[in-house]
Amino acid sequence: MSSVWITYAWADNKDRDVDFAAQELIGAGLEVKLDRWNLGAGKRLWEQIAHFIQDASSSDGWLLYATQESLGSEKCKEEFAYALDRALEQRGSDFPIIALFPASIDKELIPAAIKTRLYVSITDPDWKERVIAAVQKRSPAITKTLVEPYAVAVHQPREQPVIEVRPRSGTWSPFICGIPIAEKDIISPHLGFGAAKRIPDAFILISCGEGASSAGNLWVMTAGNEATPTQSYYVFCNKLPSLLIFGVNGGHPQYQVKF
Repeated sequence: MSSVWITYAWADNKDRDVDFAAQELIGAGLEVKLDRWNLGAGKRLWEQIAHFIQDASSSDGWLLYATQESLGSEKCKEEFAYALDRALEQRGSDFPIIALFPASIDKELIPAAIKTRLYVSITDPDWKERVIAAVQKRSPAITKTLVEPYAVAVHQPREQPVIEVRPRSGTWSPFICGIPIAEKDIISPHLGFGAAKRIPDAFILISCGEGASSAGNLWVMTAGNEATPTQSYYVFCNKLPSLLIFGVNGGHPQYQVKF
């Protein structure tokens, strides 16, 4: 089983946050070694740390629990410098040295030796796999999420939401979008058009119209402006609809998103 040595500031473990990170890594199949678990009383601290770092049979990597406390702690900085020097001297430049960040910190506090190596945020759902893969010197097995061929964003500049839709590639022209007709009076939707990621203050729609769909179940709005990866349609509404359909009027592609 692969193992990792963890350095941290004791202040960061007052609420057992470091214990939690260690617990999660252990549960994922990594052997974790902490100072209070593995260092013996009455022995010189640095000699014991050196043993875990330098002896290939004692650890396969070194992890710094990196926070404002640990990166600002003289003791932790001393241990990091000591570990880095000994590790690179005895284990070589490919010895895994990883920083685990539980929160954002001042980048000026991040040592250059960490900036040039792997550092992982605990907010990343794949953080455990990234750490373990680094210790095992392999590529992380990250599950890639499907990216839809359209982009949808909900903006809230004021009390009323604004829904932005655009294609990630290609164009939509003429354009159509619709909501359940039963929600039309409550939602009170109307279309806008403009640059992507920027709600327009003024715009001109060409060949626009609105009304019930042929099946009578949707209230649809149409326009002739060409939606592109850099030009979006905006749906201004009183509240979010339960469903929004959008795409090419009378053709493909057309999509639907639930809110």
